[in-house]
Amino acid sequence: MAGEEVLVNSFGRPPKLQPRTDLPSCIEDFPAGVGYFQLIALLYVGLCLAADTVEFFVVPYILPSAEVELCIEDNEKGWLGNITLVGLAIGGICWGGLGDRLGRRRSLISAMAVHSLFSGVATFMPTYGTFMTTRFCSAVGVGGSLPLAFIYLAECCPRASRGKWIGMLIGAGALGGVYAALLAWAIVPTTGEMVVLENTEHFSAWHRFLLFCCLPAFCATVGLIFLPESPRYLVEAGRDVDAMMVYQKIYKKNNAQKNAAGAQYQLSELELPNKRPRGLPPPSPANHNTSVLADIMCSIEMFWSSFLELFATPYLKVTVVLLVIWSATAFGLYGLMVWCPEYLKLLRSIDYQAHTERFVGVEYNGKTFNGSLENRQYRDSRFQNCKFIKMVFSHVDFDNCTFQSVEFSSIKSSKTHFTNSTIVDSRFIDTDLSEQAFVDCHTENVTQLSLRGPCPTLDLDYNIYIEEALHGHLAALLAFVPAAALAGLALTVLQRPKMIGVSLFLSSIAALCLMLVSSNSGAVLGFESGFIAIFAIAWTALTLVTVECYPTHLRCTGFGLMAAAIRISGLIGTATYQSLVNAPLVAPSLLTASALFIASIATLKLPQTHTVFL
Repeated sequence: MAGEEVLVNSFGRPPKLQPRTDLPSCIEDFPAGVGYFQLIALLYVGLCLAADTVEFFVVPYILPSAEVELCIEDNEKGWLGNITLVGLAIGGICWGGLGDRLGRRRSLISAMAVHSLFSGVATFMPTYGTFMTTRFCSAVGVGGSLPLAFIYLAECCPRASRGKWIGMLIGAGALGGVYAALLAWAIVPTTGEMVVLENTEHFSAWHRFLLFCCLPAFCATVGLIFLPESPRYLVEAGRDVDAMMVYQKIYKKNNAQKNAAGAQYQLSELELPNKRPRGLPPPSPANHNTSVLADIMCSIEMFWSSFLELFATPYLKVTVVLLVIWSATAFGLYGLMVWCPEYLKLLRSIDYQAHTERFVGVEYNGKTFNGSLENRQYRDSRFQNCKFIKMVFSHVDFDNCTFQSVEFSSIKSSKTHFTNSTIVDSRFIDTDLSEQAFVDCHTENVTQLSLRGPCPTLDLDYNIYIEEALHGHLAALLAFVPAAALAGLALTVLQRPKMIGVSLFLSSIAALCLMLVSSNSGAVLGFESGFIAIFAIAWTALTLVTVECYPTHLRCTGFGLMAAAIRISGLIGTATYQSLVNAPLVAPSLLTASALFIASIATLKLPQTHTVFL
């Protein structure tokens, strides 16, 4: 058997090793070749990154519907996105540390299993508090995919083609955002009236959308079970025999047709990649009689030791430089990814208000209203013996109006107000018009039956901005995917720091073009696409440099730290750019250009890693 032959070659010590003519050309780097196995690994770890992207982009799509069902206050909306970024940051640094202790594959499976479990549970949560808790746990799980997925695939590729595979992996992750956007377009309501009418007590459209969003994570978790551990990790952990078996398995998959013809490749111990000066201790304690608490304390101590090693010689300089670059780039990227849809929403709101229908001094007697009223303003008007039956009020204002013997029945509303009005001998039956909808009104002999709970006043028209989020996200992600793939190909021949520096510098120049978009929605989308296409080159190259800058025993811990920095900087960026939506365009433009220019200068301190063997 192949495994027995490997053991003979490893420990039987044949008298003399004969030169092999069928060895891969990169035997000193990755002695198993490239082919079918890398494609399968790309598929499954790509699904992990797709799940990570879905986790971030899902909030804008569910918020308009979720705020109706969960009665989310205005000051609580932002936390749906913020808690996700906090969970992703914690998950990145924790699972990154575990990746260096337990192995890349094992840690990635556990991370995706946690995410799959809690993302599925979040779908059925009935309250804002429980929904937030499960969303946080889900984000902690998927946060581990960023460091572990890249490192696993990079360690399963030879140096010559590593950039190409990393570029494709980044593109695969971005496709997760495209999947979420198209899924939202097909499932989630896109108008305020649809949100209100579609909302059900138990399982409405946004619940179904969340359930379908779990598919990439679930498929990734199942697929990872059939992948082997990273052979580079096994060599560093002292498990040479296991590493040889993995290399043999990968080689057979990559050369299935050749093996079927009778060609065999038997790896010897001498052909394994060299260990680094400092290796990992065995993943499990040698003394099996130690207590569970002692094992936990030992693991925490090992993680803390590895974390501190990132800030000690010889890794201090590269750690600080990478933190500066990643933080600045994430600040600008996450900020613009939020700012562009928000600015499109602002443009739509201005246009929406410009088309408000106004009725002044109108009298209605005995009229029955049904269907829906949207974006209307009634002033100094009188309603007598009228009925409003099974309607949706959306952005309807009654200012200084009189209601005499009027019946409101089965009414759902958003942003509807009665101001300085007189309501006499009228009935409100099964409506959601709570006290906050009536401002300085005089009421007399008014009957209220089956008044719904005190949910906040909702904005289900221009504030829903599902279409704006869809357009903005699709424009960015569809530009990101091909740009990342092309950048990966360029990394096979170009030096990493130069690519990063030039891309970030050009991105900072492109950010200044934001001042030219004015109030044109098409120009905003065009700017976003062009900016992201240039920026994707730096993001791809920087990802590969981060993998190559650290030795095997610190690689996941180092990348996990960068992942946490990305999320925290993204959190700061989203909060900052949201406050600039109403500011002049020069503010977000200069802020983005400054952050990226600083990052481009910092790339001068990055080491050359294109000759590094993992």
